[in-house]
Formats: sequence, structure tokens, C-alpha cells
Amino acid sequence: MRNKRLLAAGLIAALTVLSSCAANPNSLKMSESAKAAGKRAQSMVQEKGAAAVVRVSWDGVYCARGRVRLQKVVDGRIDPGPFVEIGQPTGVYGNAALKDFAKLSLQMMTFNLPAVAKAAAVEDIRTSFRAIEPGRYIITMVYCDNGNNNAAMGSANLGWMGEKGDKPQIPLLGDNSIVIGQGEIVDAGIVDIVSTGSTGFLFGHDTARLAGSEAPQPMREAMKLNLPEVYARTTYTRFSAYSSLLLPESPQPKEK
Repeated sequence: MRNKRLLAAGLIAALTVLSSCAANPNSLKMSESAKAAGKRAQSMVQEKGAAAVVRVSWDGVYCARGRVRLQKVVDGRIDPGPFVEIGQPTGVYGNAALKDFAKLSLQMMTFNLPAVAKAAAVEDIRTSFRAIEPGRYIITMVYCDNGNNNAAMGSANLGWMGEKGDKPQIPLLGDNSIVIGQGEIVDAGIVDIVSTGSTGFLFGHDTARLAGSEAPQPMREAMKLNLPEVYARTTYTRFSAYSSLLLPESPQPKEK
């Protein structure tokens, strides 16, 4: 029993290291799995009308896993419909997330190494495209996962295990908006969480703003070299500040 516990502890430690490893975003080399992920962008356009990729950084340092939560802007207001996430999100929330956690726990207990390693693998941030509908979007949450060193901005209307809650969506400060065109494969560059200070000592919290920038030249060169057909279709852009957002409409009183 003691040996099993030691083995389990070793497995968890190894997976922690594995999940924190990521491809060098400045390298021109690209793994076969990264190339396969990049090629899927074209089928995503057929699926939802567009595909997008973005990276998250924290004070200029890339996050191993980052996710940017978006709400559509319709007629100048934040649409109350479901959110969408781009970056490197799991895309699994609520009861499904709970089931995934239980499944992973069972795999770890039974030492199913290939399955656990696959679940813990980190996507290449250069080609982690996600299907998305065309339109204008506003950022309501950004999350940076670097293993034991994480950062987040926004409450993003969270409900049970990440499902959509019933609170109003609040846009984040800074470069918070992007327009995705019909039929586009969009490289949305980098969203940097820029620390701006703290609101207090005992009960305060850190403050930050978002800064958007386009994908750097090494990332573009890597795409051009390894995925020329996707590179040729890619629109390179970035998130920018959106100042024309209207306040939510006040709910109309119900007739008695």
C-alpha cells in the first residue's frame, strides 16, 4: 500500500511537470499534433462560420494555458446569450466538468498513464484554434494558468462549475473587443494581463488592464513554414478598446 501511495504521488508530480511544459512559441519548429490542430481551423469555419486563436500573457510572459471568455455584442449591447471561449480552454463546464474530473481521477487511481497524459497535455498556443460565430465580441474574463502561478480578471457571469450564471456581464478594462468576420481564420494575437497596482493592504486586491497586440513575427513565420495553406487564409489582428458599448436595457415591469 505504501508503495502504491508513493507511485501515485510520483505520478501526480510527473503530470504536474507535464502540464506545465509547452512548445516554444518563438521556435520555427512545430510538432505533428500542433500541425494537425492548425489544419482543423479550416473545418471549424465550416462548423460555425469562423475560427480564432489567441494567447494570454501576464505582464509580458506567455501563459502555458490561457483562456479568453467572450460575449457577443448585438446592437451595441452585450448579448445575454451563452459565452464562448478562445485560447486553450477545455470547453467543458457544469456537470460535464464534474464527470471529466471523476474520469481523470479514476484514470489516475488505475495508473492509466496514456489517458492521463493525454488529458494533461498542453496545446501549442500557436495553433489552438477554436470554432466561433462571426460578430463583434467583448471580453468578460481572462485566465492565465501556469501551474502553481495563476492570474485571472473578471467574474464572467460564472455559475455552477463554470456554467453561465444569472449576473450581468461586465466588460474588462483595456483592449477588450474584436470583430470576427464570416469565413475568417483569425489570429487574434496576444492578450496581456498588465498589472497596474493594488487597491489596499489587508482587504484590497490587485488591479490590471488588458493590452492587445498582434502575433509576433516568429509565430507568423512558423505558420508560414509549417502550415502554408492555413497561413494564406489567416487574418492577423488584435483586441482593441471598444468605447461604444451601451448600458444594458432596464427590464420592463411585468403587468399585473
